[in-house]
Amino acid sequence: MGASLHHWQHVLKSCHNWLLELEDKMFVSSRLKFVSSAFVLAFIVMGSVAGMAPVAEAADDKPLGVIDSRRIIEEYEAAKDAQAQYQKFLQELELQVADKEKELTNLMEEIESQKLLLGEEALRAKYQVFETKKAEYFQFQESIEQQAEAEFNSKITPITDQVKTIVERIGKEKGFGLIIDTATLNVMYLDSDKDLTNDVLAALAKGEDN
Repeated sequence: MGASLHHWQHVLKSCHNWLLELEDKMFVSSRLKFVSSAFVLAFIVMGSVAGMAPVAEAADDKPLGVIDSRRIIEEYEAAKDAQAQYQKFLQELELQVADKEKELTNLMEEIESQKLLLGEEALRAKYQVFETKKAEYFQFQESIEQQAEAEFNSKITPITDQVKTIVERIGKEKGFGLIIDTATLNVMYLDSDKDLTNDVLAALAKGEDN
C-alpha cells in the first residue's frame, strides 16, 4: 500500500503542477484579446494584398487619395454592429473556457483534500475523471481558434470586402493613382499603370543588373 500511496502522491503533484501551468499560460487572453483591433488587422491584411508602395511614388498625372479605416470602423453602423457581435461571441468563448478551468481546479482541490481518506480504487476513479475533463479541455482549446476564425469570416470579412470594393471603384472613377489607408499605412488601391513589376521582370529576363 506504501508504494501505491507514493504513486498517487506523484500523480497528484503532476496534476497540481499542470494546473499551475494552466494559469501561467493564460490561454484565453493570448487568443481572444484582440477584439478592438479586429477591423484594423483586417484592413492591414487587406491592404497588403495590393502591396506596399511609397507615397512619394504617386503618379504626377494621377492624384494620391487617402482613407481612414479607423473612422470607418467607428462611424459605419454595419461595422460597429459586426464588431459588437464578434466581441460578444469571443466573450462567450471566454466564459466557456473559464468554466472548464474552474471545473478542473475544483476537481483537483477535491482530490487533494480527500486523498488520505479515499481508497486506492476511489482515488484512481477520481483521477480518471480529472484526466477525462483535462482531455476535453484541451480539445476545446484546439477548437477555439477555428471558432473565432469562422466567426470573424462571418461577421468582419464581409465589411472589409465591402470597403475594399468601394475604395477600388472610387479610385477608378475619380482617376486616383494610389489610395492609402492612413490608419494602417497600407495601399488600398493602386492603378495598374503604376505597377512596375512587369518592367522589373522584363529587365531581369534581359540580364540587366542596374
